[in-house]
Amino acid sequence: MVAQPRLPFERFFSQCEKHRWKLDQDVTWSDLRRDLVSGEELQTLRLAALTEGFSPTYVADLLDLYCDDPEMGAFLSIQFYEEYKHFHALRRYLRLNGREITDAELTARRSQRTAYSSKLIPLLKFGLSEIFTAIFYRNLSRSTHEPVLQQLCQFIAADEYRHLNFYMSYLEYYIEQEHVTADELLGALRQYQHQGLEAVEGWTDFWQHNGRQYTGLEPYVVMQNTLSRIAGTPISLRGLAQRTSDRTLATTFH
Repeated sequence: MVAQPRLPFERFFSQCEKHRWKLDQDVTWSDLRRDLVSGEELQTLRLAALTEGFSPTYVADLLDLYCDDPEMGAFLSIQFYEEYKHFHALRRYLRLNGREITDAELTARRSQRTAYSSKLIPLLKFGLSEIFTAIFYRNLSRSTHEPVLQQLCQFIAADEYRHLNFYMSYLEYYIEQEHVTADELLGALRQYQHQGLEAVEGWTDFWQHNGRQYTGLEPYVVMQNTLSRIAGTPISLRGLAQRTSDRTLATTFH
């Protein structure tokens, strides 16, 4: 079987350039209404921001793995620039609402590094995490009453959906090129955990009590449909939702 063509980096980058938003020009910070944002929203944003701020560690691990792939290496360079931009924007928003993220908090867990045993693992880990992230920001933009947060989450969600499209295109290409079987795919998925587990102390508690309310079961439905199509056979994600939120089962995978 001939591998499916990947989404070219050139097309991905053109879309990024076309839709790139500028922090100081496109976000109307002067419209901020502190009285319209809740403490729960700010706490949720704080932990989301810390995950985005873990980007230097993620990219250090991944660029080493993909340094022999010009397309993926180029994508990761742009993706994690945008992820850190998200952190910077959320950090500013939190600061304006009296919730500072210190440099000590930001770097507290960065000494943890991950050496991956195959390229399949991070494709699933980061690609599938983008499903959660995109839906999370999209739904937060719809539920919040604070206009600046609504605008900021709309910008971030659009970035995350572009990242997701590239990851899924590359995953499909990789599975066909490397002849990954459905059983091998399922074996990797049994270890799945969101990348936030590495970045945030108490991630599972956060997800159980804050993050999950903004996504519901939609990410799991999207994951199941997407992976079943790529694998060419029905993929059951039974138990994955539990592993995403149960601290006794949560573990990163590499």
